Amino acid sequence: MRFYLIDRIDELCIGKYAQGVKCISMTEDVFNEHFPGYPIFPGSLILEGLAQLSGILFEYSLIHGGHHHKRAALTLVNKMKYRKITVPGDRLIYRCETQVFYPDEYAVAKVSASNNGELVAHGELFFGFIDILNQESKKSSQEFMQMALKNTKIIL
Repeated sequence: MRFYLIDRIDELCIGKYAQGVKCISMTEDVFNEHFPGYPIFPGSLILEGLAQLSGILFEYSLIHGGHHHKRAALTLVNKMKYRKITVPGDRLIYRCETQVFYPDEYAVAKVSASNNGELVAHGELFFGFIDILNQESKKSSQEFMQMALKNTKIIL
């Protein structure tokens, strides 16, 4: 993965929820063009950060359940709403909560992003699970999971 849009995952409760942080900095590449003189963090990148957090929750939950060869793939974005503009200096709290989780089929997460206690974005994300057949991809997925969850509080 080239872009990591979560700075830290604070807590993950297997199969239930995850919470993380994204600090918006003026050094983000996106601000070169979005928008010169008035930097706004794009909603699509907030969505991607929420999808990454949810994907990590589902993939880790799959691993914990004995499915070491599955990857979560975003399949549908539903009812996504953006309530506030996000600018450099903001600290987004990302949260995802499992609504549906069928390890052999799909999962649904209710997601939200907030800044200083105010809701910035919320919606539902649907994921399908695909088999990782390539050994190199499996290794890459495992390395990413270890890095992403390095200092995370894991709740069983």
